[in-house]
Amino acid sequence: MTNFQIGIIAIFAILAIIGVFAFAGIGGFGGDKNSIGSVEIWGTIPNVVMNDLISEISREDKNFLGIKYVEKDKKTYESEFIEALASGVGPDLFLLNHNSIVRNQNKIIEIPYKNFPARDFKNIFIEEGELYLTQTGVLGFPFTIDPLIMYWNRDIFQTVGVSTPPKYWNELFVLSPKITQRDMASNITRSLVAFGEFRNIENAKEILSTLIMQSGNPIVVLLNEQLESTLADRLSFATSPAEAATRFYTEFSNPAKSIYSWNRALPNSRQSFIAGDLAIYFGFASELPDIKRANPNLNFDTALMPQSKDSGVNITYGKMSAFAIPRASKNPNGAFVAALSLTSQNSAASLSDKLKLPPARRDLLSNKQDDPFMSIFYDSALMSKAWLEPDSEKIYDIFREMIESVTSGKARLGDAVKIADEEINLLLRRQ
Repeated sequence: MTNFQIGIIAIFAILAIIGVFAFAGIGGFGGDKNSIGSVEIWGTIPNVVMNDLISEISREDKNFLGIKYVEKDKKTYESEFIEALASGVGPDLFLLNHNSIVRNQNKIIEIPYKNFPARDFKNIFIEEGELYLTQTGVLGFPFTIDPLIMYWNRDIFQTVGVSTPPKYWNELFVLSPKITQRDMASNITRSLVAFGEFRNIENAKEILSTLIMQSGNPIVVLLNEQLESTLADRLSFATSPAEAATRFYTEFSNPAKSIYSWNRALPNSRQSFIAGDLAIYFGFASELPDIKRANPNLNFDTALMPQSKDSGVNITYGKMSAFAIPRASKNPNGAFVAALSLTSQNSAASLSDKLKLPPARRDLLSNKQDDPFMSIFYDSALMSKAWLEPDSEKIYDIFREMIESVTSGKARLGDAVKIADEEINLLLRRQ
């Protein structure tokens, strides 16, 4: 190397070191907590909610006055974020959905464990939040959790003499013949549950994910520093967990079975529930206001997601978002401090009250709720889990093809699961 080349490399090395110390702040990453500065936050939570929350924090901490929140459209949020980063005009802090972690990880500043220990993170946030942990640091601080729950029609259950909703999946085998009704032409007029198809079942991907995770398969794991799909693995079980879950799910669309209760000619499952023609609907906690608004006369209640009687572990799917700092942030120190303030105990409690959703903090979830709906939401939040999806839209297509190839007879169950497993691995390797 020439002296000139050595000199250039030395200059860049010195600049890099200066940048690290400037980023670290006084006393470490986020050490100067009295100087937040200007921080722009992006997310999809309504402006009125976030601005109220920021105002509440600002009344206690005047350093929070430089915080600005920008609400984004859910449909264009991620594409807008990527375009902004490419143009150098992105936010300092943004809400990262759990199913976007994999494809955005290289755009995020990782908080080293020396600045925020993994033990502290696990003590504060629910287990699903650990999706934001790597082997060396924290990618985001959990802010919202929206668990999948069971909505059930009280009138339908009372009509057939059943007083309570199912706690375990095997109870559906007894309930379906009692509740599902067909007309003279064998058309289904009332259903127990919307299972077996995909396109006309709201939250089908998340429901199937729940069944697979409950059966003992995490779907994706970190192996030799590489994410790998476990969908086709037996995982020391006699029967492949994913195959067992898929078989159970698809049987409800088989006209030859006594539990037959759904087909692709029926309306969307959520609309069927709102119309009073579906006894059980699996939806997210956040759907409650819309269901109430759509049919004020619907006599329904909520319950925990049914579980596998054999697993001994309670699991439901949860949609989570967390505050993450993009690499292009102009004020990473301030963003770090702002994230900690927004996910503090007081802020999380206030947000939960505003959104009518459970908090993502363990200490708050231990508080008993008087509201019967919030009580279910809180318990569901504690058992919420999800998995690292490489691409949420493509995973939807992979799961849809897996189910439809089985129900149409296009592929055997084991082959369909194996194909889905291979396609998920292909997506993971492209990240």
